[in-house]
Amino acid sequence: MSEPQIRFEGVGLTLGGEAIYDDLSFSVERGEFVCLLGPSGCGKSTALRLIGDLLAAKSGTVTVGGKPPSQAWQDVAFVFQSPRLAPWRNALENVLLGVELRSGRAQARQSEARARELLALVGLSDSAHKYPSMLSGGERQRVAIARALAVDPSIVLMDEPFSALDPNTRRRLRSEIESIWQRTGRTVLLVTHDIEEAIVLADRIVLLSNKPTRVLESISVEVPRPRRLSGHPDLQALRERLQRLFQSLETQPEEL
Repeated sequence: MSEPQIRFEGVGLTLGGEAIYDDLSFSVERGEFVCLLGPSGCGKSTALRLIGDLLAAKSGTVTVGGKPPSQAWQDVAFVFQSPRLAPWRNALENVLLGVELRSGRAQARQSEARARELLALVGLSDSAHKYPSMLSGGERQRVAIARALAVDPSIVLMDEPFSALDPNTRRRLRSEIESIWQRTGRTVLLVTHDIEEAIVLADRIVLLSNKPTRVLESISVEVPRPRRLSGHPDLQALRERLQRLFQSLETQPEEL
């Protein structure tokens, strides 16, 4: 059996004297779309920082493609809740920014055709010249997604990328992310506390507990895509089960 592309084994982490993880273990297979689902403050985003070598585990191991994160950072790209675009650069220049920071301006210039292809992939082929102030919130987030793909990562880490958007834009972007994932074959690990989002997007949902965080369940979602919760009894039943689990987490005191 091949090595999982992301693996947490017995990971422990303490920040500011608080135990975030005590014995966290899960894995993500190559090409899989996995959602980390859990209550606010349980350390979902922290897991992405460990994968991206922005934090180091206190104990246990984190591997990315069989390597420690410090050796695998070029395989990883982030999409954050905020697009974090440079306001003085147009959409095309923002897409090329990650390439420029990683590989220099010469490589960024050579990547312009690819950047235009990625803007087309996210539905912004006619907006390459526009600055962030001229784009809607959803369009800015599409630029951020194109920027992440421009560095040709094998893994895309997404930290609640739709939470700041209005419901209609959120639904459209979810559909676009699913389509992009299907076309590119990238591994996606998406952090969310939105139950519906996880059910609609994920191959598998990794449900996390309160701190110190552990995996409560790993749930495969085998309903064919595209998915709509309305009118589908299996998906509605899964939503109700996850809602009950969340309610129980909210009433449980965190361990000291």
